[in-house]
Amino acid sequence: MNNIKWSVEQPFQALALTGGGFRGIFAAQALQCMEEHIGHPVGRHFDISCGTSIGGIVALAVAFEVPMKKVVDVFTEHGEAIFPSHTPPEGKWQIGCDLFKHRNRPRYSSVSLRQAIASLIPEGAVLGDALHPVAIPAVNVTEGRPQVFKTRHKQEWHRDWKLKAIDVALATSAAPTFFGLAEVSGSLYSDGGLFANAPDLIAFHEAEYYFGVPVDAVRILSIGTTTKSYSISFNAGREFGVADWMQDARLFSVMISAQQQFVDQLMAHRLGDRYLRLDKEPSQEQASDLGLDIATPVAIRTLKALATKATTDLIGNRLDGYLSHTPQLKIFGKDNG
Repeated sequence: MNNIKWSVEQPFQALALTGGGFRGIFAAQALQCMEEHIGHPVGRHFDISCGTSIGGIVALAVAFEVPMKKVVDVFTEHGEAIFPSHTPPEGKWQIGCDLFKHRNRPRYSSVSLRQAIASLIPEGAVLGDALHPVAIPAVNVTEGRPQVFKTRHKQEWHRDWKLKAIDVALATSAAPTFFGLAEVSGSLYSDGGLFANAPDLIAFHEAEYYFGVPVDAVRILSIGTTTKSYSISFNAGREFGVADWMQDARLFSVMISAQQQFVDQLMAHRLGDRYLRLDKEPSQEQASDLGLDIATPVAIRTLKALATKATTDLIGNRLDGYLSHTPQLKIFGKDNG
């Protein structure tokens, strides 16, 4: 059993990584800055890492101690293969034609995404091979319920550790209309962002419910993807149809932004100064260069610059307490306690 005494002096510390498509390179770059500061894998300082969609892929890399520089380099290299450059349709006629073109298939193939993940985590690696605890949400559309894939950081859990990490990564990032459904153990899965794009609450629930951690002994570092604020101009009108909501991924942007702000409020209310949110809202000009599926060199440079500035501003200040934490939560062996 996990007989750990949690306290203010020895807190349960979690890392929560938000989803956000290619903007997730912001989180990877932020973690790279931290690793350059401390000189070793950042996963060694968290009791658990939770991540959704691209954040789930990065969280798995943290759990497997993949250098964050490698994560940034891989998504920089594979970005335009995952999200091929295209001219966004303008006007309802072009948008309608684009929707009709993709009416029976996702916009992007998962092949390049899988290749990128496989260059970070070996194809045959299972969750039981992770070095640190991790929790990854996805939606089991075969059974019609949300699911959180976990390492065996509680002795009585015997299921998920056998699952391939790459399959879990594809499940949490199978964004509707962007990628096809992922298959894990005979069930089909869609993006965990449909219910937990900001997995901070999953991290908090893991601590409070499964390990009985007192609220004042929970500490969370949450990293975003520059997607906190998203608004729609009055000029766009009010009578939105399918084409309007799908233009520039409006629907997904609203979902991501609303979820994140709601979770931010709840966590700030529950944890106070034990909740640290690392994110950076781009300027209006920068925002036009960014998007869930924009992987251009300009987008990469912008995301890396924003992440570096936001992170280095906190190093030597509030962030150092998180980066000196010694975790207590461990993973049980595959076959015994």
